[in-house]
Amino acid sequence: MCAQYQQLSDALEPVGPFQVVAEWEWGEKQVLQLVLAKGLLEPTWDFVPVGNRLRFDLTFVLERAMKWKLVDWDAPRLKYFWYTKPLLDLQPVLVLMNHGQFQGSSLEAFADKGKGSEVPLLYRQGRFPEILAYVTREKEAALEVIRESLGVLGDLGDRRRRV
Repeated sequence: MCAQYQQLSDALEPVGPFQVVAEWEWGEKQVLQLVLAKGLLEPTWDFVPVGNRLRFDLTFVLERAMKWKLVDWDAPRLKYFWYTKPLLDLQPVLVLMNHGQFQGSSLEAFADKGKGSEVPLLYRQGRFPEILAYVTREKEAALEVIRESLGVLGDLGDRRRRV
């Protein structure tokens, strides 16, 4: 397990250092404790996840946090979280960029970041610096698509906005 985060400005530009916390250095429970302390699973605007296919990532974090008994959520709490947690997920944007097709709408289809499917092999081989390089490229790729989408969608919004 590896978690990475960086503060973004209101214009979605990086502010401060890019932080990567990895299970192979900290231990899985400690990584989870850190991201939970940041507010990842809190339905507030203090920590807004930005990324691609966040439902997968957040579900994974939640399952692992439940395993370690760091959270104990029932169905109503889970529903409340999914309906109130602010997040910015690129997945719908990538689907639209792919002419509405889900197949082929991965971030790697639109950005030079490499294949995420290679990461488990890198992990098994202990090639941790390469994983860190991958997550850094992935972050840059996501921000690049966000920046460009913000311009295009912002212009579309300006044209379509009814005042």
